[in-house]
Amino acid sequence: MREHLAMTACSWFCFSIPLITIIDFSDPFFGGKKKFIMPELWFTADLHLGHGNIIKYCDRPFLSESEKTWVAEDRRGSWKVSAETVERHDAAILDAINERVAEDDVLWILGDFCLGAIEEAAAYRARIRCPKVNFVRGNHDLPSYDSLFGKVIDQGMVKHEGRKIWLNHYPMRSWDKAFHGAWHLYGHVHGRLAGEDEANPRLLARDVGVDATGFVPVSFTEIKDYMAPREKVFWEWRESLNG
Repeated sequence: MREHLAMTACSWFCFSIPLITIIDFSDPFFGGKKKFIMPELWFTADLHLGHGNIIKYCDRPFLSESEKTWVAEDRRGSWKVSAETVERHDAAILDAINERVAEDDVLWILGDFCLGAIEEAAAYRARIRCPKVNFVRGNHDLPSYDSLFGKVIDQGMVKHEGRKIWLNHYPMRSWDKAFHGAWHLYGHVHGRLAGEDEANPRLLARDVGVDATGFVPVSFTEIKDYMAPREKVFWEWRESLNG
């Protein structure tokens, strides 16, 4: 992998995503020549695998009928989510990753992977088929989780298809290269900033936590489509500053 690494006092890194070369001799269109494809880049956050309280606190759509009633009565009550609900929740999130993310793709998890010791975290990681999984540390993650992933950072910049993307578990309103059109992806808030983001059409930021994405990872392609109208407004605003 070609990669440029830079470190500052706040411990952030800058990565370049490699090209993958595929030779398809059976395809007459390519005539046996090399064709280059870019692996898709995927983002997700706030999986909270094994975390029953998050399922009820965020009213995730995996509760049993009786648990839905309890949530309506007292979301923060002392009652516990069943083991069956936790497994249903975990399976749905992991299945969604495996259905969308190919083995040649790259997945970034922006924090809050799971609740549990390293043994539980390793078992969850083993259920993700994609081998190239990188990690941004969140507030619920143990230091021992670092060993389960490729690149592990607190925050940092990813470069992909000419775009710069600042990753952090936490939402930011100013980030490195923001004034120059860099995007920002985050988690942590479980969709609670959706209205604020929507109200600012030039904000090049998005919550990629599962509560904000329908419990599926989001691809770079999908994020690029989301950002396209925002980039137009952003650059018009930038031009207006020049008088």
